[in-house]
Amino acid sequence: MRALFDSLRRAGVRYCHWKSNWRLREALRGETDLDLLVHRGDMSQFLSVVGALGCKPGSREQHPSVCHYYGFDQESGKLFDLHVYYRVITGGAIKGYHLPVENMLLGGAWQTEDGVYVPTRAAELVLFVIRKSLDYAVPSEALIPRDWTAAADELRWLRQGVDDQEVRRLLEEHLPSVEFALFRSLTHAIESGRSGVGRFRLCRALASRLRPHRRFVGGSASLARGRRAWRKAWRHAAGGTPTQALLSGGAVIGVVGADGSGKSTVVREVRRWLGDFVSVATIHGGKPPPSVATALPRLLLPLLRRAMPGWRTSRIDVQAAEGNGAGRGATRGRRRLFYALRALMLAHDRKRLLLGAHRKAMNGTLVVADRHPTRQPGVPEGPALHFLRDDPNPLYRWLARAEERTYLAIPRPDLVFCLEVPLELAEHRNLTREKRGGPEPTDYLRLRHARSSELDFAGVPTHRIRTDAMVEETLRSIKPILWKAL
Repeated sequence: MRALFDSLRRAGVRYCHWKSNWRLREALRGETDLDLLVHRGDMSQFLSVVGALGCKPGSREQHPSVCHYYGFDQESGKLFDLHVYYRVITGGAIKGYHLPVENMLLGGAWQTEDGVYVPTRAAELVLFVIRKSLDYAVPSEALIPRDWTAAADELRWLRQGVDDQEVRRLLEEHLPSVEFALFRSLTHAIESGRSGVGRFRLCRALASRLRPHRRFVGGSASLARGRRAWRKAWRHAAGGTPTQALLSGGAVIGVVGADGSGKSTVVREVRRWLGDFVSVATIHGGKPPPSVATALPRLLLPLLRRAMPGWRTSRIDVQAAEGNGAGRGATRGRRRLFYALRALMLAHDRKRLLLGAHRKAMNGTLVVADRHPTRQPGVPEGPALHFLRDDPNPLYRWLARAEERTYLAIPRPDLVFCLEVPLELAEHRNLTREKRGGPEPTDYLRLRHARSSELDFAGVPTHRIRTDAMVEETLRSIKPILWKAL
């Protein structure tokens, strides 16, 4: 933050942190977003500064002249959100007003001991009272429960040392349609925490005075509120995932490696890190959900595993590796057919899952994949039937080629983290972690560990990360790489 503010000062950028300055310290710690008003004439210099600091612009902002820039503090590992305004767009849920008060805020801005410019207390007070009153000027929004105590506390903080004559002067100069008497009544209503019809009528009177500054006329305001309510309901149904996206677009990030290397933990922590700011989704490329075509056969798999434990894929893979290396000695007759059909179904479901993931990425979502399929044969999450491509039986040759075509149709990830862990530690984690069905057989884990060391995503930026340290150390290695790549 200090680097940002120092750079803005040196570049001569006129800006200020224009609201909620009584909690400025929280914003500077990255706990809330920073609401910056930037002079429109200094936009190019501002963009140069934030770009040089590695901040990334967001997209999908619903209001003009307002955008998000996200930054990364490497020392703490925190992300921060610059909520940047080039014009003051505010007022209710849909921000239905442009208030011409930019010069009022920027003209008297002064630098705090933290190095950030803020408006004069009187200017912030004027805008605070108007903003909070406009929140109460629409019937549907006036009924929303609000924390009026916090608003009253902030108002009292803003009024300290502010002279009524200064407030009157600012209103006459920048918002002459708002009489000082009405402003004072609105101030008392907020400070008292009073709600009800009387306060609503006062706020409607303010809205009437500010009619020339409305962004919506007629029924367009109701349509805008309806669209916002629909988006909010959709986001709630999706688990509260942010709709904001990076301007650079989404990406599919593969997290691969041997069993016990910490993939699930890394995926969970990356989602937690990014998910408060942008739209993030996670998938499991190793265990995709069933499709319509595979739902019934996969529903029977648990029963088949109990009835025929020797036909489990893990056992067949180990037996094949211990045989002649080509897999022919381990998969004979019906067991070979069962193995081939299971592999083809898995390839089909992985393709379906990953095609959906890449479509989400095209629309701005960051998709983090716990295991990502690869076109490389003979490795985990890769084609498993390569040894049947030259089989005398035409059915097996067809199945092998069908599986190969399916994996070739899966788009490559944009970035891969290959997690590496010593075999001994992987075995320990496998035996001690809680997992449905119990730990993997040790022989099978050793086989997959050896094959995972051969993973290669040709043409995709791949970073090998040691995970034998604490989770925090692993994330400290991953975060800068990921943030730079997005």
